[in-house]
Amino acid sequence: MKKRLLALITGAALVGTLLAGCGSTSGNTESPDAAGNTGSASGGGWPSGPVSIVVPASAGGGTDLLARVLAEKLTAKLGQSFVVVNVTGAGGSSGINQVHEAAPDGNTILFFHNALLINNVTGVSDYSYEGFAVGPHVVTDNATGFYVSADAPYSTYPELIDYCKEHPGEVTMGVEVGGFTYMMVKSFEAATGVQFNLVDVGSNSDKCTALLGGHIDIMPNQYSTAKGYIESGDFVALGFPAEERSAVYPDVPTAKEQGVDWLYNGYEFGFFLPKDTPKDIQDTFDTAVAELMEDEEVQQAILDLGNEPTYLSPADYESQLADIQAEYEELWAAANAAA
Repeated sequence: MKKRLLALITGAALVGTLLAGCGSTSGNTESPDAAGNTGSASGGGWPSGPVSIVVPASAGGGTDLLARVLAEKLTAKLGQSFVVVNVTGAGGSSGINQVHEAAPDGNTILFFHNALLINNVTGVSDYSYEGFAVGPHVVTDNATGFYVSADAPYSTYPELIDYCKEHPGEVTMGVEVGGFTYMMVKSFEAATGVQFNLVDVGSNSDKCTALLGGHIDIMPNQYSTAKGYIESGDFVALGFPAEERSAVYPDVPTAKEQGVDWLYNGYEFGFFLPKDTPKDIQDTFDTAVAELMEDEEVQQAILDLGNEPTYLSPADYESQLADIQAEYEELWAAANAAA
């Protein structure tokens, strides 16, 4: 079951930054089994050296900052350095591949989100969650929705739907084709029957620039990315496609509240280990992460980054990923059929 950790605590936020450290396969330890053979060290002796947390995103971004919060606390808890290693390229598949090919000794761990699934569904990466030993889920970002200029002729989802039906294909939506926001838009179209004129404008920050410059009419984005423009009065948030309001941005309504039957999973962050990582190492890591997620300082640091601390066991996370991947496969198939 999902275990929401939404304590709102006063005090300074923890956003740790680790110094550059060792490579992804350093610190391997071989130990004899009962027959005198050698193999990966058991969970009882893990970690015996530095552990690399591979993040398939640039330093300083949201995924990277979340990883650093957890890496610093894991270092303190387990007595070995957990070092964030940023591996960019190929839509995240470079980092995904690096962990997939790493030795299954617990010394190289992937920290990522739903893009792992999307990359596989769209053919960017050969590996989905099934190519890994799924670790614990730690963070949810449901604060992703649609944003429009303050002078747009619609400021709610019902108004947007009515306008789009009166002007089919005329509303220009900025997306990153094949990415998370593209799937989000396709989900909205499937749920409401509207059709947008999709324009590939790139990253989340690029979408903000395009909307501000009037090059697009609407964009899907994370609230944290659009927040400055909302506070300045340039953008309006239409709402989030979640079951309930965000604990971080409680003033933003859901689509469901507005009478629109549209739900779409936000970013679900978690850990993935090489497929053949020994079960005792997986269990030791999961136990450590579960205990960390009870730490009020960790909870607040995640909240301060605009996300919700939400622990799921590896089994529950894997089940969630299977459901999300099935949705992506359906959306991708429908998009290709309509092309």
